[in-house]
Amino acid sequence: MKSWRFGILGLITLVLLGNWISRRIETNAPAPSLAAQNDTPKPTTPPTVADQNPPTPAAVRPVPIPPPPHPEPSRTGNARGFENPLVTSDPPTTPPPRQAAEADPEVVVDFDQISLMLRDYRSLAGENPVGTNAEIMKAIMGANPKGAQLGPPQGQGINENGELVDRWGTPYFFHALAKDLMEIHSAGPDRRMGNEDDLVGR
Repeated sequence: MKSWRFGILGLITLVLLGNWISRRIETNAPAPSLAAQNDTPKPTTPPTVADQNPPTPAAVRPVPIPPPPHPEPSRTGNARGFENPLVTSDPPTTPPPRQAAEADPEVVVDFDQISLMLRDYRSLAGENPVGTNAEIMKAIMGANPKGAQLGPPQGQGINENGELVDRWGTPYFFHALAKDLMEIHSAGPDRRMGNEDDLVGR
């Protein structure tokens, strides 16, 4: 009788132990991953008309190729004749003026006196007077740092515009070559500047 009881108790114990082990296995099992959940097949939708007829690519337009640049003409002349196209071979239309030193003695004296007048001004101010004929004579006549009156030269006059005039009544043209060098131009006897009758001195 006792052996039968022990057999039933053992059987109950085995059933309870098996039940307990199965629960432990279920609680320790890993949860399914998101990747596994996303791998579930999704219902497919039937293709649309746009999927069946994909858009055709637009026609490719060719890119225009710019023409090659034209070479600029040489500014140093060609290799054959070594001629510069920018330099004209025509002779100058204005003849060079005559040197005052080669003119009549009276004219030579006029130019020498003007040169001395300008030299005196340079000794006073350190450089030539600047400006037009009238502005230069204004400085010579006293509008200078020392207030000294250095002109006009003896025997030469000044017109109503304050300009120093040559013996034919035409204003001189002063051309400053440097601060200590002045070129003096006279229109000459014909009183027209720019021809072979002109006179120049320093």
